[in-house]
Amino acid sequence: MKKIYTCIDIGNDTIRILVSEYYHKRFRTLAVSSVRSKGVKNGVIVDENLLLERLRLALNDIESRINLPIKKAIITIPACDAEYSLVHGNVPIVNEEKMVTKKDVLRVQNASLNDILPNMELVNITPIDFTIYENGSEIETIKDPKNKICDRLGIRAMMVCVPKVHVVSYAKVVEAAKVEVVDLVLSPIADFEEVYDEEMLKETTAVINIGRNTTTIGMFNKGIITNSSVLKIGSRIIDDDISYIYYTTKKVARKVKENFGVAHPRYANKTETYETRDVNGKLVSINQYELSKVINKRLVEILNVAKNELKVLTNKQIRYIMVLGGITDMPGVNFVLEDVFGKQAKTYTINTLGIRKARFITASGALKHFVKKIKLRGKEYSMFSSEEEDNLVHSKTRIGKSESVFGRFFNYFFDN
Repeated sequence: MKKIYTCIDIGNDTIRILVSEYYHKRFRTLAVSSVRSKGVKNGVIVDENLLLERLRLALNDIESRINLPIKKAIITIPACDAEYSLVHGNVPIVNEEKMVTKKDVLRVQNASLNDILPNMELVNITPIDFTIYENGSEIETIKDPKNKICDRLGIRAMMVCVPKVHVVSYAKVVEAAKVEVVDLVLSPIADFEEVYDEEMLKETTAVINIGRNTTTIGMFNKGIITNSSVLKIGSRIIDDDISYIYYTTKKVARKVKENFGVAHPRYANKTETYETRDVNGKLVSINQYELSKVINKRLVEILNVAKNELKVLTNKQIRYIMVLGGITDMPGVNFVLEDVFGKQAKTYTINTLGIRKARFITASGALKHFVKKIKLRGKEYSMFSSEEEDNLVHSKTRIGKSESVFGRFFNYFFDN
């Protein structure tokens, strides 16, 4: 049975909204929206009214695509000042069969939630392993305790909290836009959920997401987040250099970077040029090879700052480094990653139907994380009623009734 989910990902530079259908264990994008964000600085909301105005614009855009209002959504929370704690708990198994059920797994997770400071908000609890006890003795430690026979169940888990003021401010803005917040997902956890493979679940992995103003690093040990950091450096410094060198506005510089930029001189064309206007209206011709050297220098700087931060976050050997963010859509980025990190670093190509841009990785991962949580709880949930799902199509693109909503939105898939 198909289920429809929505994620709102509010960044410093962009608000992204993703509506996806989960059907036959696959995600299919129904609609996306991306608008410039205002009122957020370094992951903290500084002007709620300004952000609300932009969020409403994004909601209006995506609602016009699906012809229905967005009433419920998951929201991503930045990792600013996040705290990570290893916690433990145990509970008695009280049913007559002494068999561990899904309810017991949830009970023991809740039992591990202690010592949360009043100014902090829980955003994630991830089980590491469970311990089975009989007659007061430890029998075994396992990953999945369901259907095991025992008299007590223990848990070891990673608890993630962020300052309550951050959560409240994000939720307040979303709810002011008349959207119910169904769940919270920490941004680096969402990133990892999208990019991981089975090998990463056995090793130490770093996920580096380069935003426009900040770069977020998440550290994962065997799939469990252990630490994170938000660096106050992002791809904006590339725009600043282009603007300064070619005497253009920041808006023009960003357009040049996104439409003509190459991350490594090895990948650039020495004869290709791009013409634009400087701040005085004078025609400027920008050579791609020369531009690539400007971009490369600053991108290397960002990656080196992130590389140094990795040493602060863990003393373990990092087996995999995944680098994300809109900048990774630029040709030649993998050459830069190899120069800075070696062969263990790579970018990620999103493979969810209907999404082409790297900027939607966090939103996509958040939805996958949410669905995984629902499955662990043995629940079924959709953010749209069955009646709404039947109408989930713009009148101009109606192509007939289909068992899956996927077929009705083909015209939208390549808009973003």
